Amino acid sequence: MKKYISLIKACMTENMALFKISNKNQSERTKKVLPIFLFILMFFSVWSYANIIMEPLVKINLEFVLLTLFVIITALLTLIEGIYKSSTLLFNCKDDDLLFSLPIKKSTVLFVRMFKFYVFEVIYNSLFLLPAMVVYIRYVSVDTTFYIVSIIALLALPIIPIVISCIIGAVISATSSKFKFKNFAQIIITTIFLLGIFYLSFNIEGMLKNLADNATSINDFITKLYYPAGAYIKLVTEFNIVDLLIFMGINIAIFAVTIIALGSIYFRINSNVKATKNVSKHTQYKIKARRPMASLMRKEFRKFISSPVFITNAGFGLVLYIVICAGINLKIDSIIEPLANQGLTVTLEQIYSYIPVILFGILCFSTLLTSITSSMISLDGKTFNILKSLPVKPSKIIRSKVYTAVVVMIPCLLIGDLIVFVKFNFTIIQILLIIAASIILPLVAETLGILVNLKYPKMDAENDTEIVKQSMSSMVAIFLGMFLSGISIYGLYECIHHNLSIDLTLLLGVGIYTLMYIILLIHLNKNGVKEYNKINT
Repeated sequence: MKKYISLIKACMTENMALFKISNKNQSERTKKVLPIFLFILMFFSVWSYANIIMEPLVKINLEFVLLTLFVIITALLTLIEGIYKSSTLLFNCKDDDLLFSLPIKKSTVLFVRMFKFYVFEVIYNSLFLLPAMVVYIRYVSVDTTFYIVSIIALLALPIIPIVISCIIGAVISATSSKFKFKNFAQIIITTIFLLGIFYLSFNIEGMLKNLADNATSINDFITKLYYPAGAYIKLVTEFNIVDLLIFMGINIAIFAVTIIALGSIYFRINSNVKATKNVSKHTQYKIKARRPMASLMRKEFRKFISSPVFITNAGFGLVLYIVICAGINLKIDSIIEPLANQGLTVTLEQIYSYIPVILFGILCFSTLLTSITSSMISLDGKTFNILKSLPVKPSKIIRSKVYTAVVVMIPCLLIGDLIVFVKFNFTIIQILLIIAASIILPLVAETLGILVNLKYPKMDAENDTEIVKQSMSSMVAIFLGMFLSGISIYGLYECIHHNLSIDLTLLLGVGIYTLMYIILLIHLNKNGVKEYNKINT
């Protein structure tokens, strides 16, 4: 038992942070307080959504449907998170060689890793289930059995999603070496999921009405489809000790069977993955000389497409821009009614006339919140000093990162522009100004991003996720992008409010961002190399 406890304590120190935003300059106190603050912030965000959903359910005395919805939503989130997390917590872990060389049974190693995976998902589940339970207690008078059942549910509900994600993770790990584009499915799933969240956010009013009208049938469908949801709701509304024991027994049995079944293939998968990495392929490579800038940009682009989390995080704004542009073409007529409900009398002709300004505002929002370069320096990691030793000027290395990001962004933005140009009658001047904005805005966003990353590099990250989603530079870049896009949209509104012409409004927007880019470029040329030379790994 002592061996198990020691091994679990050692393993729990790595890859267990839900929120890990840190750099070398932060104090130990900040490193501890910031994740707690983010957990509380996330908790209250979910709590707010739960309250919104609960309001129509209270009116029809179906409060327990809230718990049903959150159980199924959390299960789906756990499944998606588990598929990604299994690659770092179970398969091809960094400490494989060390653990397998110790006098420890392989079954012990597998159990510890599964336990670590389970604990992580319990914490992850709590972010979503606890707020829903708190909201339920706020509206419904509960007794002691509710707390007992809910605590057991928090421990048991992650098990089935974990089992499914382990199976999928095992299949992916076992077959990943055979596929060139093994990250493609992960990127597609994440993008669809994020677009789904945006869709739900913009249609929440209609969905809540539909939920209130069909709450009983929705609840019956979910509880029959997904046993844990049905069992939990039955225990909450009609507590029975036998049902509770059955619920616990089924989950424990499933978890135990999974560990036993996984044990028969786990170590074979791990050894095959490592063997695939270490086997050198006797292939003749053609060496092609390229100019330094082209080679650097090629290196940055390969780094970008090789990281699913990098593509998803940085490219989502671009995909969203194309989706919104397509939505404008298909759904522009449907916004009249919501505006009328808010007391605004706007005709369809007026909306059509302001489409160029609306498109410019969407362009600002999508582009300024897409900061690819805010992670590029940090992603060099331990190879950064090798990059610094190359006979290439630091300024050229910095510019290559900016140019690569811009080359990725501009085609996506132009596709969105073209979609809108096809339906609406833009003048030649308006088309040229929108295209100019689609070039200058990425330059502003990515120059700003590289400046932030030079100021707040994170060179000791354990994985790409920590850099792209949890680093100080990505966080600062996003907040700056939100601020600039907010100011831009407010400025466009003021221009329309003061009856400035469409062409003049667009010209002012492009002119201001061109001036901003020049200022940022001067600052980058003056201080960028100094900050670059300060970075060491």
